[in-house]
Amino acid sequence: MNIAVDVPVAPLKEISYRIASTQYERKAAFNLVYEAYVETGLIEPNEFEMRVTPYHLLPTTNVFIAVYQEEVIGTVSLIGDGELGLPMDCIYDREVNGLRDRGYSLGEVSCLAHRRQQVKQTLPLFVQMTRLMAQHSRQNGMDQFLIAVHPRHAQFYMRFMGFEQIGSQKSFPSVRNNPAVACALNFPRIDVERPACYSQFFGTAIPREDLLSTPMNTLEVEEFADAALEGGLTIPSLMC
Repeated sequence: MNIAVDVPVAPLKEISYRIASTQYERKAAFNLVYEAYVETGLIEPNEFEMRVTPYHLLPTTNVFIAVYQEEVIGTVSLIGDGELGLPMDCIYDREVNGLRDRGYSLGEVSCLAHRRQQVKQTLPLFVQMTRLMAQHSRQNGMDQFLIAVHPRHAQFYMRFMGFEQIGSQKSFPSVRNNPAVACALNFPRIDVERPACYSQFFGTAIPREDLLSTPMNTLEVEEFADAALEGGLTIPSLMC
């Protein structure tokens, strides 16, 4: 017998967006990504029930969240190019190093997830989270977003957001060798070309105080370290 369960639907106007700044918010975001990735077969279950990477422990990473009634219902991470490099380096090192050699400041978009059953329209949720992320990155001097995205989603990022493909299809070890293509979003270029998302992302400025980085503190790093090192990812060449 099927039992109907009423799942609260989040009205878009009641969802707030911010950079995660507490252990509770980060843990909720990592759990949300874990649930989404396990459900879609991108990762194996783990004892921590969180998807945390070693990059999340660094001060160059920020976690962006959508919150409804104090519950995290959406998240995406922006990993700044730091001491470990970027996750994409493990399969797209030539492409990423080429951008570094040209002097670009880079950030990789990662760990995107949301609770589909709670949001009637997922595109506006995605737009608002990435709007916050884009304005944050520009305020902090970033020149380009990079993504390693499943080929079936790449066209959306290129048409709507103005990404360009910079690397051919490859298997990505950290998501059970699912296929990925490398894409880049060059901010100075889209300032001229104005892709479909441009006015939504940059038409109205977000207050500068809402765009400040909030990396983990020492206690949080210690709290999440074991989950981040799940699977023995202890050297940059394996951190994918």
